[in-house]
Amino acid sequence: MEARAESFVCRRCGACCRVPGLVRVDEADVSRLAAALGMGERDFVNAYTTLAPGRTGLALAGDPEGPCVFLGADNLCRVHAARPRQCREYPARWRSAAIEAVCQAERKRA
Repeated sequence: MEARAESFVCRRCGACCRVPGLVRVDEADVSRLAAALGMGERDFVNAYTTLAPGRTGLALAGDPEGPCVFLGADNLCRVHAARPRQCREYPARWRSAAIEAVCQAERKRA
């Protein structure tokens, strides 16, 4: 499922950050997030990541059935400027039926 980013208007409801699943992070994500939080990369990895299933890399820690660890009470991402690539690429590069079911974003008509 691919969408054009310019056809997407985020409502900042935080629903996509509550959909069950993993947010995978790569080395660039770790570097960016650690810097944004003012911590070393190793400290960030220890505090905010876990080994992904199948030992296939790292994912943000937390309950995979719960909201993202960086979702604030105001429904805004606390690390938006440094958010992981997986989050940066939504909705232009990936979408899922679970997110589409809860996403309140407006889709502009072309």
